Amino acid sequence: MVKLTLKGNFVIEESSKELLDYYFKGRYYKKRGYYFLPGSFEVYSRIVMNFPEKEIDPTCYLYPILETENISKRTKKLYFQINKNFVEFVRKKPEEVTEKDIQAYIDYLIKKKKRLSTVKTSYMALRLFYEKLLGYLNLEYINIPKQEPSIPEVLTRKEVLGLINAVKNRKHQLIIRLSYGCGLKLSEVVNLKVKDIDFENSVLKVPGKNRRNVPLTKNLIDEIRSYLKEVYLKEGKNSPYLFFSREKNKPVSTRSVEIMFKKALLNSGLSTRYRFSILRDSFIVHLIEKDYCLDTISEISGMKESKIQNKYSFYINLVKKNKIPDMLDFSDVA
Repeated sequence: MVKLTLKGNFVIEESSKELLDYYFKGRYYKKRGYYFLPGSFEVYSRIVMNFPEKEIDPTCYLYPILETENISKRTKKLYFQINKNFVEFVRKKPEEVTEKDIQAYIDYLIKKKKRLSTVKTSYMALRLFYEKLLGYLNLEYINIPKQEPSIPEVLTRKEVLGLINAVKNRKHQLIIRLSYGCGLKLSEVVNLKVKDIDFENSVLKVPGKNRRNVPLTKNLIDEIRSYLKEVYLKEGKNSPYLFFSREKNKPVSTRSVEIMFKKALLNSGLSTRYRFSILRDSFIVHLIEKDYCLDTISEISGMKESKIQNKYSFYINLVKKNKIPDMLDFSDVA
């Protein structure tokens, strides 16, 4: 029997030793009673074409997944495991699999109450192998349940103010002010450096994947100047980071900020189930409620406009409904 490992090696049992010697002499090694043959398309093809079908474990036919380009090693392993589970479910060779078999497996996962993300990932893994790599099937019409869009929870403006006032530590309060006032992610605010603040142009140069310039209000500029003078110069002088940790050359950890945020929620009487990201969500929704253009919100937040429309559609539609004009007001033509 020949099997395939996640590392892409073919494992051959003693019963197939004669075939192994004939086709791959000197290319394998023995370990714990089994023969290991490093995988390649040439090895894969020889095994499939020359070994008896009954001696080939169905997993061997999945080898092309491990050679796929443009996907990470982690994704390859995940897709391999998904296809292995499917092979064990359907008990067929790849060329015998039909669209009905794929649909039956998807329905099986749904019946087992697997998470929708798991079902979708399984579909993508099966589609990669049977449609794109082998070209056997067209899985475009496989039925997958659609997920109802969730409505992001946000704080009211009054709750945000109460949250800020509940924090007495100057550094922690400025972290919350900047995160809400500029729509920053947690990873962005903790990695801010002093040099990222352009006082002359009142701009914050946000670091990270979505680099962008965010306007700073006069209030925030004043808060930052005060913090630098009263906290940074006394406790974190020479640290490159605006929000430094005990080790001055490192930023405050995201874990520390999350703990601080939970305490702030508790002290302000808000639910501690909220995560730090609610500040960014609240910032975006409050801009939507103030009728800011989505392209402007996109530019400030670093989020694609299409994603804003999708994620915050409930709030966008709510604002549209509340904006119906009074058509009996003829003051514009008087």
